[in-house]
Amino acid sequence: MKKTKDNFLDVAYFSMEVAINSDMSTYSGGLGVLAGDTLKTFADFKYSAIGITLLHEQGYVEQSLDSKGQQVSKSELWNKEEYLTKLSFTIEVPLGDHSVVCTVWKYEIVGQFGDVVPVYFLDSNLPQNTDYDRTFTSYLYGGDKFYRLCQEQLLGLGGLILLEKLKYNSEKVRIYHLNEGHASFVGLALYEQAKKLFSTNNEVMKYIGSKLVFTTHTPVEAGHDRFSIDYVKKVLPANLFVEIPKECFLKEKLCMTRLSLYFSGIVTGVAKMHEKVTEKMFPEYDIIPVTNGAYHLEWIHPNLKKVYDEYIPEWSIDPSSLRKVISIPDNKIWDAHFDVKKKLIEYVNEFSENKFSADVCTLGYARRFTSYKRPALILADLERLESMIASVGSLQIIFAGKAHPCDERGKKSIKSIFEKIQKHKGKITMVFLEDYNMDMAKKLVAGVDIWLNTPLQRYEASGTSGMKAAFNGVPHLSVLDGWWPEGWTEDVTGWSIGTNSSEARIDNHDSWNLEVDDLYNKLATKILPLYYQDRSGFIRIMKHACALNGSHFNTYRMMNEYVAKVYFPLKNGLNKKW
Repeated sequence: MKKTKDNFLDVAYFSMEVAINSDMSTYSGGLGVLAGDTLKTFADFKYSAIGITLLHEQGYVEQSLDSKGQQVSKSELWNKEEYLTKLSFTIEVPLGDHSVVCTVWKYEIVGQFGDVVPVYFLDSNLPQNTDYDRTFTSYLYGGDKFYRLCQEQLLGLGGLILLEKLKYNSEKVRIYHLNEGHASFVGLALYEQAKKLFSTNNEVMKYIGSKLVFTTHTPVEAGHDRFSIDYVKKVLPANLFVEIPKECFLKEKLCMTRLSLYFSGIVTGVAKMHEKVTEKMFPEYDIIPVTNGAYHLEWIHPNLKKVYDEYIPEWSIDPSSLRKVISIPDNKIWDAHFDVKKKLIEYVNEFSENKFSADVCTLGYARRFTSYKRPALILADLERLESMIASVGSLQIIFAGKAHPCDERGKKSIKSIFEKIQKHKGKITMVFLEDYNMDMAKKLVAGVDIWLNTPLQRYEASGTSGMKAAFNGVPHLSVLDGWWPEGWTEDVTGWSIGTNSSEARIDNHDSWNLEVDDLYNKLATKILPLYYQDRSGFIRIMKHACALNGSHFNTYRMMNEYVAKVYFPLKNGLNKKW
């Protein structure tokens, strides 16, 4: 896409969370990080685009662990005035029998060539609102179902009202891109507006379909918000409620994912495997796979940047050139990695009673803690693992990640890992780092030796942390799920856990045991022998991880796919309905 004229937008990008930096608590995990990386890429590509989100002035979760390993969750207060500019106007968003007044804050993302993409944050914490309404932009994913519905109405309807205030009506916005279903009311509101422009429903639907893109991110049912009809009637303007298609109601509840699916001209999944899983969940819709990427300038450690600057000076403007990492001398890659690792180990030892060594092979596991991600898989039988690796070499494991305050199973996983670390006094050194955030992630994805990922197969939509590790020459050890089947070449870019033989989801004791066996065998017979006995062979895999995966799984490639497969073809309406 070429930069459009003033007062025209290429993309209005809606996302409930946007990660810009660690000090702004406006994200919870991968969805927000992807949104931030995408908007930064828009800026580099010189696109006329804006991001729209909520303020979340008390953040997601500030995490600490008590003496028993129980997660203690507090608000993540941050100083909005330090990072954002308050705009001079307010907007009013209809909610039931009244309106919620929102002020608007702006953050300017500056691309590497100086172009700006603004991100707008809606803020309902104003004295003219009721005490309850003032909280709608306080907590990311906080409150009950009714609270969440009100938040999603602010994001969707409020975002469109903001666009009008900024003089971007539907004729001046080429694409509305919904990053997950939280902004699904955008499609409904556009439908109601378009009915005034066209004489037939078919024309209305084609018009909306030519403008609306929806990216779904989760194959887990709980990730698809559903709200009771009574709640929806209570908050949504009557003229919009009557327009909700009956196909979007399931068992007396409105499914926000189905609402976005219904109105969007193109629906995208975030990996090729995710496309297949999503089409089984919603068989009446075509899903276009656009595998996620990570923003290379954000996630490559400065030590590695220096090496890339020396040998691949074009890497920053063309991350596909990272394929040339394969020709960088081994010692340059290893020395840069080892320096980063030493800094990570110093950082870890500030918090860990079990002291880590930079000379020991180190695994990293850091992500949102929820049950389907199975964070404790590697700890299934520590004594057996230690026995298997005894003659090969030692192992260290770093864990980090937050559970949602209402996710009891996720918090139980953290507690279980904490207890094993406390009780285990064997040869495998472990630590759980509290309050995982972007800054910690940057240390981990560059400083560990192996990046570990163990979800239930076909429950992970994409995952991007392994991509960030690949930028830094850190190989992936993962279940074949999400993006990994596309990036995996055994013993070249990393290693698989288990098999990829079935399209069905498997969640039983036998599959758990098989994957534990495979994980332990790979560590004992392949990975650790390579690390300790064939350093050049290990470095070869490090270089392939970056050259093959880092060069491909980046947001520049992702954005080019969106342009070629989604944004330009959008006018043709590829969704099955059209």
